Amino acid sequence: MTRNITFRPGILPPEPGRPRLRLRDFLTGETPAPAVQQPPAAVDYESGIDFPMYGNDVCGDCGPAGCGHVVQSLTTYGQGKTVTVTEDTVLGFYSAISGYVPGDPSTDVGVNLQDMLQYWRKNDFGGHEILAFAEVDISNPAEVKLAIDLFDAVITGIRLPQSAMDQFNAHEIWDVVRGSRNLGGHCVPFFGYGNGLYKGVTWGAVQAMTEAFRRKYVGEGWIIITPDWLNAKGQSPTGLDLYGLGQALAALTGDPNPIPKPQPAPVPSPPPRPTPSPVPAVDPRLVQAAALTRQADELMQEWARENNATPNRG
Repeated sequence: MTRNITFRPGILPPEPGRPRLRLRDFLTGETPAPAVQQPPAAVDYESGIDFPMYGNDVCGDCGPAGCGHVVQSLTTYGQGKTVTVTEDTVLGFYSAISGYVPGDPSTDVGVNLQDMLQYWRKNDFGGHEILAFAEVDISNPAEVKLAIDLFDAVITGIRLPQSAMDQFNAHEIWDVVRGSRNLGGHCVPFFGYGNGLYKGVTWGAVQAMTEAFRRKYVGEGWIIITPDWLNAKGQSPTGLDLYGLGQALAALTGDPNPIPKPQPAPVPSPPPRPTPSPVPAVDPRLVQAAALTRQADELMQEWARENNATPNRG
């Protein structure tokens, strides 16, 4: 069955000149950053989740709707129980960031993704908070995949072509169609990849796309640092200087570092030395016998000297 979704632009163009944290600066290892930790061959953080439309069929709230979908995936795969925020929460988030008034199309202007994430860092979203966020180098497919693996999602801004809208309505994979006109900005969080495809969620459905489509149309990508994910995963994800990222955030914003300083690994105690076996007590009769033997030997040697004889020890 074909879909009949009408596209409503919801993402304003990125502003690359603005200060921001970049994920590659905190991926530990050699340059390029992902070289030390290659992403897995495939990741899937969207299966088994019922993603709502969140009103994106009537207004351009794709950014906040994407945040709602991210919360679903984070709690499913990070906490083991899916949490679905309400549509009112999503629309309220959209209104707070953009000034959107339901029923007034003139206020349906979309959001800038960096502004949206900055607002989320300062205000919880349906009871879910983020500690920090950072930009992903979307020109580097290894970093994009590593970011999905480490953080559950990459929130992307896409310059959506008409061909993608047609392909979505026809349940087809997004791929490049030459000459397709640009419809505007759209937010699609990526939750997985594998077999040459990426998987995102839009309009309440999982949508696959080719590497060629991602390379041509995805203009920005962001990861978020959230307790929903880190608390389940324990310490800093392997290959990430999480505390350093928090320090950079503090330097950029003047706010305290939200990431606790890592504690040094405890030094193992040396194994206890074995207790020496007790020395058995010497029988005093043996001591007395040894003394008498030495005395007899000395007397015999004295007699031999006096008599020019050789003592018989046999």
